Amino acid sequence: MKFSSGKIAKMAGVLGLTVAALTATTATPASAGTAATASCTRHWQQSTVQVQVDNCSDGWVWVWVGDNWDWATVYAKDDFDRPHELSTTKGKSSAAKFLKVKSFHICVGKSIGWFPPLPYKTCGEELYV
Repeated sequence: MKFSSGKIAKMAGVLGLTVAALTATTATPASAGTAATASCTRHWQQSTVQVQVDNCSDGWVWVWVGDNWDWATVYAKDDFDRPHELSTTKGKSSAAKFLKVKSFHICVGKSIGWFPPLPYKTCGEELYV
């Protein structure tokens, strides 16, 4: 006679570790390995800003800002046209889970000058996933 209670406990442990890893680590894209090559994952780069949208698992959005900009914000719309916002600063990344992402646009900014520094902001066109 086989008991499945050990398998259920092991599966729950693996699921718990996976969720903990996704919520604790924002320095890498929200999707891992094979999901990055799936047709439901898209990757965009604008200057030194990278954005990845992963609709394989309900709509993860990941953004990373390189050296050219001080900050970046991703404005995403889900299937119900509800707006969502995700921001991060230079040298950092951030990830958030939304519903299925339909489209997004990226805004980047930089402080120009010395005293007082003046903000400069530019936004790209809306991209459809």
